[in-house]
Amino acid sequence: MLMRLSKFRMSDYCCQAVDRLIDPNTVGLDSLVISRRGKNVLRFAPLGNNPSEPCLALVGITPGSQSEVFARLLRSCSVELAAKKAAFAKGQEQIKELLKAHGFAKQLSIDLGGDLNDNPALLTTSLVKCCLMVDGRYKYKAPDIAASPEAKFCACNRFVADMTRYPTLKWVVIFGEAGWEAINLLTVGSRTICQYLEAQKIEVLNFPHFAQNFQQRAIFNLRPEQEESYFSKHPTHRAYAPSSQRMRAALLSALQRNCPAEGKSER
Repeated sequence: MLMRLSKFRMSDYCCQAVDRLIDPNTVGLDSLVISRRGKNVLRFAPLGNNPSEPCLALVGITPGSQSEVFARLLRSCSVELAAKKAAFAKGQEQIKELLKAHGFAKQLSIDLGGDLNDNPALLTTSLVKCCLMVDGRYKYKAPDIAASPEAKFCACNRFVADMTRYPTLKWVVIFGEAGWEAINLLTVGSRTICQYLEAQKIEVLNFPHFAQNFQQRAIFNLRPEQEESYFSKHPTHRAYAPSSQRMRAALLSALQRNCPAEGKSER
């Protein structure tokens, strides 16, 4: 016989959720909706791993389809455990490949064995903590985030507070161009979110999205001298090079500044 789980209040886990009790035994996606505003829907899904002394934050845009994993897990797990298990549930192998590129994880002394959400060095979260949907879709651009007061509030307040809460946190990786555009668009006082974090001596990097644009990921992982050989085999991928090269150059530059003895392109 399955044990029934106790009801929980969304407001205990979300900065904007109404003070409403949720029964996890009968929970569905509709019951987790926090707000509806025009074409935007914000769905309760406070995903992430929160170790006590992380050195690197892995940041998605919002939980996206992982919010569906979270909703299923709520029927058998506590909110905290469901949120931890669901974070990056569908892209861990791709994320590990990106973190291995150019010796990044190695130079930060991060062991990538096991589940990323059990790693004491990794804070896993999203720019918008709960799931934003725009016109029923999980994929959208930075202006869509700025156009949602709830999403904008979460990014400029909750996200920034989370990133500056830990004295040990020195690196932040934003996955995908939409998230990167958002932190360079939204502001905290007179600074963009990116500028604000950098002023706190945090290195903020943009990596390819782990679940979108495999061409961008492949080029990012290359050493510069490997590119021409790669493009000779995949000529149509050259269009993806500028953004990948920008991300890679920023990573190598950051490693050179912070790990000068080791900040060289490796695989």
